[in-house]
Amino acid sequence: MTPHHPLFPRPTRRDALRLLIGVGLLPLSGCATLTGATLTGATLTGAAAPAGAARAALLLPLTGAASALGQNMGRAAGLATQAGPPDQAPRIYDTKDTVEGAAAAAGQALADGAKVLFGPLRADQTPGVLAVAGKIPVVSFSNDDRLAGLGAFVMGITPAQSVAAMFSYAKAQGLTRIALLAAESPLGAASATAAMRIAQSGKIGLAATLLRDPAQGGLVQAVRSACGGTLPQALYIPDGGKALARFAAGLRGSDMQILGSVQWGVSDVAGNRDLNRAWFAAPPPDLFQPFSDQFQAAFGEEPGVVAGLAFDAALVASGLARAGALSRKGLLRPAGFTGVLGPFRFADDGRCQRSLSILAIEAGQILALGEVAGT
Repeated sequence: MTPHHPLFPRPTRRDALRLLIGVGLLPLSGCATLTGATLTGATLTGAAAPAGAARAALLLPLTGAASALGQNMGRAAGLATQAGPPDQAPRIYDTKDTVEGAAAAAGQALADGAKVLFGPLRADQTPGVLAVAGKIPVVSFSNDDRLAGLGAFVMGITPAQSVAAMFSYAKAQGLTRIALLAAESPLGAASATAAMRIAQSGKIGLAATLLRDPAQGGLVQAVRSACGGTLPQALYIPDGGKALARFAAGLRGSDMQILGSVQWGVSDVAGNRDLNRAWFAAPPPDLFQPFSDQFQAAFGEEPGVVAGLAFDAALVASGLARAGALSRKGLLRPAGFTGVLGPFRFADDGRCQRSLSILAIEAGQILALGEVAGT
């Protein structure tokens, strides 16, 4: 097989973007390349709607500390909707990456008639948006599923989703004694909590959860000690970036199967020999990679998973607008949706159920091993 990307094989489904838009959502047209798009003020250029048209809103940090990420999310949303009627595309509002800015953006969106709010990006900004929204549904881009208890829909890929998918696949391969290793962080704590829940259900044997500084030495011995003197069959590491690189280097030469999460990015695993033969959970590459290629061709950089969330949100928003179903009931459609991050559906309690792929790193390429239904 000729590589489609230095790491990813060529997608197995032909015309994957057109497929994902047509399956499990609504009859939307394919995406056209967005060239020269800019985000000005609070809306996507050229997206003005006729008076009275029912639309959704995207609450994104176009300015502030996360402006680069917010701009990429806006560009991804534009890719998702450019081929469709402008009056069905969601309008974009700037949260300024602050709690106050997010609430103000929500207020302006509601004043403009928004029927569903997608955003904000951060967990700490979501309660303020919920307070402003009242009965209007709020779909947060955060991956903190505790927000569901406050009344939000949680669209971000949560630590629990990665843990559930990865552990389920590992068990199917005969690996039932697994330990968790993570940096001391909210991600590490949430991943450990999810792993303990799975262990309590009897699905796997959780040998230990170890939260520690990635730069600290003696890692293999620390794992062995935490696991009662014997290394586990597999070690789950949710962290990406520098933490992952340091953990992988510290485990060099050990015989454990390394498992990973959606936090692992292409830049994390590319060329890292310490991660050869590792497995990790990720969005389905046959859906995400065509979007990534299109985004990179248009804007000269890789989009990342968070931009994929904005793409999928724009698909859902425009599709529900076309169907006249911009409402809580529309979001809860039993068939769910399919986007560049894979199939997903919202549960009545606000949590998102996702299917994730399991990928393997083999000699510098990433190969798809299978797909696991999300929880």
